[in-house]
Amino acid sequence: MRLQKFLCCLPLKYGVIVAGFSFGLLDFVVGCVGWHMIVTNNYPHYVVEFFRTMDTRVCVAGFSTVLWSLMSINILLIYAAIYEKILIVGTWLLVNYLVFLCTLVTVLLDPLASLRIFYLGYCLIVVKSFYTELTGVEEPETVSSRGASESEDESNA
Repeated sequence: MRLQKFLCCLPLKYGVIVAGFSFGLLDFVVGCVGWHMIVTNNYPHYVVEFFRTMDTRVCVAGFSTVLWSLMSINILLIYAAIYEKILIVGTWLLVNYLVFLCTLVTVLLDPLASLRIFYLGYCLIVVKSFYTELTGVEEPETVSSRGASESEDESNA
């Protein structure tokens, strides 16, 4: 699937920037909340219950660090969209496909994760379309379109 526009009206470049900014901001805020919990040593009951068999402090620190790493990758996506850096866009796609798979597992645990999974899925399609646009690689012809073009060539001859 390849999109031509972001939200039916914006160029893909701006859609990629919006995706990078929104996920970067979200990851920064959630990471800050996690670090705030660690510093104050005050965890909500659902967090303690979620990590009941592990050390809550270490787990929250790990998740916060991962979220800040994702924030860095999202900031790099904005840079890559502005300066058309294919390698960074490809890296963002690879990392976020893995995040998408991990988030699929957490959808069962947290209903808010379903919002993230839908938005991340759409943004993956947008960034993949932008990546395809940057590389200039055309999608392969289907059998039906190849047959139609071959019959046109035969009729023109």
